[in-house]
Amino acid sequence: MNWSSWPFPKRRPQTRLQRKLQLAFGLFFFLPVGGFVFFSQRYGILGDEYVPYFLLGFLVCAYIGYAILKNLFERIAALSDSIRLSPTPSAGADGTIPPDDELHVIAQSFQSIRSRFGQTVQQLEKKSAGISVLKDLSELCYVTFDAEEILYVMLERALLLANSDIGSVLTFDPSEPKTFRVKATIGLGEHVKAGDRIDFDSSIAKYAVINKSPLVVENIEADKRFGRSNLPHYGSKSFVCMPIKTSKTIIGVLTISSSDPQRRYTPEDSELLTPLLSNAAFTFENLRLLKENDRAAVCLRSVDRMVKLLNSSFRDGDLMHTVLHELHGVVPFEAAGILVKDETKAKTVLVKEWVSFTTSTVLKHSEHIYEGSIIEKALQQEACMTLDAAPEEPTPLDLALFTPRRTGSCCLIPLRTGGRMVGALVMVGSSSEAFREAQHLVSWIAGGLALAVDRNRLLGAVLKRT
Repeated sequence: MNWSSWPFPKRRPQTRLQRKLQLAFGLFFFLPVGGFVFFSQRYGILGDEYVPYFLLGFLVCAYIGYAILKNLFERIAALSDSIRLSPTPSAGADGTIPPDDELHVIAQSFQSIRSRFGQTVQQLEKKSAGISVLKDLSELCYVTFDAEEILYVMLERALLLANSDIGSVLTFDPSEPKTFRVKATIGLGEHVKAGDRIDFDSSIAKYAVINKSPLVVENIEADKRFGRSNLPHYGSKSFVCMPIKTSKTIIGVLTISSSDPQRRYTPEDSELLTPLLSNAAFTFENLRLLKENDRAAVCLRSVDRMVKLLNSSFRDGDLMHTVLHELHGVVPFEAAGILVKDETKAKTVLVKEWVSFTTSTVLKHSEHIYEGSIIEKALQQEACMTLDAAPEEPTPLDLALFTPRRTGSCCLIPLRTGGRMVGALVMVGSSSEAFREAQHLVSWIAGGLALAVDRNRLLGAVLKRT
């Protein structure tokens, strides 16, 4: 109790709670006192000499009790006013709670605090789950050297954090800058598979790359930016596209969705996934650089050995055979050979050397007409050419190069020396990606082989004259 206001507390505008206090005090004081006085008068008790002392003590105690209760109710009213005027989750448009019963205001405030506490607990649980996922991914980064596995695990953890079940990871194809390559998928079945190519310009994921920020779509059919219908295998009309960014560039895009048609994604979902993608992108970039470094070291050793071979005493078949085997350590081809133009016969090439690690119909020292074939196109273009499949109208030479199967890839590098084309280096394999990655190295080796072929031709001419 605040005794500084004793015995007459300062008057304030009466509140609803104070009016209830006065009514309760009246019921507990005036009616019992009035009844006591009435029965005392009726039965003559007031004549007793101790009755006045009793009444005086009763009034004093009643007053003190009333003052204490009044002070307590004023403090409750003040607390209610402070809560009502402060912004709360259940406040109105002006940030305050509409005036009501003080106890109701306090109860409503406690309910708001309870609701806020529940939301905070949920946010902490999400943060805890995110930290746990990041910890798992970080531990995996220390024990794996497979960049593809990192991307798949990143997709799994992203779906776990976002409470989703459909997702994919797209990366840029180094051989085709305007094309996405699917690296990992979950929940898309046969519609989208790892290894598929997706055109960059027609893909919605391009907006995440161009803007370098997450793309959150609540309803693709209602979004004016796209105006396209939702495909059934993507489930919900809402989805999130997250760019996978390294320190220098964007290497791909993560897309997540849900099979629940009512699911709606918000910017909070993208904020939750950002640390996960940053960690995975950093690890992926480190593994890629490590792989490139190892590959560069292997190429350097191979170049060193090939330079020594080209400057050695090896001649003709022995030299070319050894160089092709050394080249196989850098480029994983299935078959490779050196085809040289026959100067005595028009439109004819001679297979000077052929190395095959599978069944092949091309034989060493055999002759082939190259008119209309891919060999002629490579010689005319005077540039490296890589094919993903045999031509639609193949010549006998084309069929021989792609036998026993019509699928696969073929890489042709013209051999040029002294301003003229002397032949071509041919490599046949199952994938063109390895050929494109080693294109610069193979072109350099082809230049050395062209010099070796021309040197052997000159030595042969000299020997014939002598």
